[in-house]
Amino acid sequence: MHDMQISEEEPLGLRERKRQRTRETIARVALELFDRQGFQETTIAQIAEAADVSPRTVSGYFPRKEDLAFSDVEENFAAFDARLRDRPPGETAIDALRAFIRSVIEEGEPRASERRTRQRVIHADEGLRAHEHHSWARVQECLAAAIARDLGVAADDLEPRMAAAATLTVFELLGKHDDDADPAEALAAVDRALQFISGGISALR
Repeated sequence: MHDMQISEEEPLGLRERKRQRTRETIARVALELFDRQGFQETTIAQIAEAADVSPRTVSGYFPRKEDLAFSDVEENFAAFDARLRDRPPGETAIDALRAFIRSVIEEGEPRASERRTRQRVIHADEGLRAHEHHSWARVQECLAAAIARDLGVAADDLEPRMAAAATLTVFELLGKHDDDADPAEALAAVDRALQFISGGISALR
């Protein structure tokens, strides 16, 4: 077993690509081990051995063991937040949400297979479910702020918070979607849900 040694002579871009590949490998093998033998039963040492790195390297990329089960959560949240925050004039929060969900649905394999594995791992562990709940709370706050902007009210007003909470059912629908089904069918189902939510928000104006 060995850690990848990166020469100081290598260009920054090459070093960053190597670091990204190492990070992705660690996250992938960790998820596979969690799925096969359980989150609590899997050790950092086992993950390090499977990824061909040292335990210290694993902890360097993922300071907490839980981070390995949510390896892309911060990146995804940042993309979601940016998509809602940087909307062009005239685009509603729900329009931006639909575009974001469409991009997720159209990713297809292999990310769909990875999402299924991650959900199995999370749902099998109480601590990971609590962590996921916290992540959804952040999504709801972000969405409430975007809807409040459309309504011209404060983000902590009741109306945008209610609308954001209701809109999370769209994500639940997406999570239950069969990833092997036709993406067009999944998007049509999401559209129906978003049309209902959009009508409710319009009534609040």
